[in-house]
Amino acid sequence: MEIVCLDMEGTLTEEIWEKVAHDTGIEDLGKTTRDIPSYEDLLDMRIEIMSKEGIGLSDVQKAASSVKLLPGALEFVSNLRKNFQVVILSDTFHDIAKPLMEKLGFPFLLCHNLEIKNNEIVSYKLRHPQAKKQAINAFKDIGYRCFAAGDSHNDIQMFEVADKGFFMNAPDKISSKFPEIQSFHNYNELEKAIMQNSVFVNE
Repeated sequence: MEIVCLDMEGTLTEEIWEKVAHDTGIEDLGKTTRDIPSYEDLLDMRIEIMSKEGIGLSDVQKAASSVKLLPGALEFVSNLRKNFQVVILSDTFHDIAKPLMEKLGFPFLLCHNLEIKNNEIVSYKLRHPQAKKQAINAFKDIGYRCFAAGDSHNDIQMFEVADKGFFMNAPDKISSKFPEIQSFHNYNELEKAIMQNSVFVNE
């Protein structure tokens, strides 16, 4: 059996924090790992801004509820599930991801948790500094082959250990740094590449 490990925001959905930035008018809240490669630095910045501006968990959840799937994402995930196990490996948080999981048909999600006090996001609990890599290594340790697809700096860790990794919807400023990794902006083409690299589908 093979597992396809997919990033969520930017790869399958719009960016939650870009929506938060739009709703609040605070441009810096729209920055992602495309802009700040260190995820912990990014989170620390967000929490500092939210504390200063009085932005709470409910505001982020409201934004998340309005975030849309990228065109073709649901069909892509549904088609993959016919031949593979599909896991969403995301640096989002269970506290805010549920609306998007519902839109994707509730695939298996591995992500992090926030620490909340009276609606204020005071901290975060990362599963591991490189949780995406750790998850794929764990899958491989119990005998699975793994594919991975993502759009940003924090997805490189997946590509380092997956049997095959792909960029999906990555900006040129990121994908151009790694010309050895195939880059796609079309779900049908990505699905075809995954199928071509599958051992079991091509038996």
